[in-house]
Amino acid sequence: MPSATFLHLAEAGIGSVWVGIPAHSVLQALTLPPALALLPRRHGALLGVVEHEGRLVPVVDLARWVDVGTAPAEERSGTAAAARVLILHAGGRTIGLQVDRVGGLAEVAAHEVTRLHHDDSEDEVFHCVVRAPASGRILSLLDVDRLARLAAAWHQDAGALHDTDADAAMPPATADGPSPVARSYAVLQAGAARLALAADALTEVLPMPALEPLGAGMAYCSWRGRHVPVLAHAALGLEAMADGAAPALLAIVEHGGLALGLPVHAALSLQTFDTAGLAPADGWLFALFEPDGSPLRLLDEARLFARFPEAELSRDAGTGARRGMEQDRRAANATAYIVFEGDGVYATAINTVERIVSLREVASDGKGAMAWEGRPIPMRDLRSGVGDAAEGADAVRGDVMVVRSGTGCVGYVVARVHLLLPPGSGRIYRMGGAGAGWEFIATSGDDAEQASYRIVDLGALAA
Repeated sequence: MPSATFLHLAEAGIGSVWVGIPAHSVLQALTLPPALALLPRRHGALLGVVEHEGRLVPVVDLARWVDVGTAPAEERSGTAAAARVLILHAGGRTIGLQVDRVGGLAEVAAHEVTRLHHDDSEDEVFHCVVRAPASGRILSLLDVDRLARLAAAWHQDAGALHDTDADAAMPPATADGPSPVARSYAVLQAGAARLALAADALTEVLPMPALEPLGAGMAYCSWRGRHVPVLAHAALGLEAMADGAAPALLAIVEHGGLALGLPVHAALSLQTFDTAGLAPADGWLFALFEPDGSPLRLLDEARLFARFPEAELSRDAGTGARRGMEQDRRAANATAYIVFEGDGVYATAINTVERIVSLREVASDGKGAMAWEGRPIPMRDLRSGVGDAAEGADAVRGDVMVVRSGTGCVGYVVARVHLLLPPGSGRIYRMGGAGAGWEFIATSGDDAEQASYRIVDLGALAA
């Protein structure tokens, strides 16, 4: 198995078996033609021939070799329409594989892969299995190069070695990846658009996590101990779904040590595109058309990250010297900060906070004002989904932070006060440009215990 920390796999179903195929080996998923061109053979698993980008490619049906069983009834609905031919590439060879259905993309840790067959047989294409974290499926990992050799049928790249025995000596860059003139992309449904992201930049597609507001219509989530900004479809120039359906998945894109989250509705397929000579239509998106004429937006991740400096929030400072260099760019907090929960979790400087009291102890007139030191002051409710005129249990659950604003005070109702960050216990850093960015305070300590909170100036908010 590859020694990389994580493996990116495309999921495909054949009968009752779910197969995991290295994502970089999948060039495209073609609709299964009603009838394949035949290449007569006396035996073997060869099903026929399809054309892919001007090349004639043999197609293998694994069910002719091994018992793949029958898919469960709930997976057989629309089986004929879901059938595809996956165009696979490895070791200078291109071969097609008939599958009954295509799943999503899975990222698995290499150490979680388990080898079950230990006979070292050259006549088998499956030796290892792994459980996909998102779907929970048990995937049998396909050896694409061995599949082509056992089928004894493939389309040979121009200039590639033709001696079967010499293929084992191919340089890793040729044996493990697609043609250098093309790049593999994951095609995702993002709102009303079909969006293509480079497979090597797409780290994970996961169920939509809880989001915290970040400002200016943006949000962020926690992912692998990091805070990742999540971009809205409108920020990318993409239209929402016609029925208004909210995205159920989040695609994590990484570039240069930073990460951004893109809400998506579905993972559709893996395809290969050659973008040489293409110019982005609107800064970071290329306009392409698939063979059937369907429009496709291809994302340039380098331009995307240059456009959204908010990605700096996700920077993983690492350890040792790298962490020291990162912290040197950040100023230690000179004053104490209070971390509180409103419609998200925030921090505010303690020097404007007069006092924190339980909401149960506050005398409110029920009209957005409270008594404070013998006079009424305005109240503002910062709790998520709770208005100023809250009633019942919501009316007495929480804390009130009395904050100085100009010559007066304002009582801010929060869900609860979490903790106090003493001076020097964190680092202040800024995201975005002057006048349009946000400040955060990152707590010090071990990586697993670090957290970042967006800073809000409650005194200025009330002014």
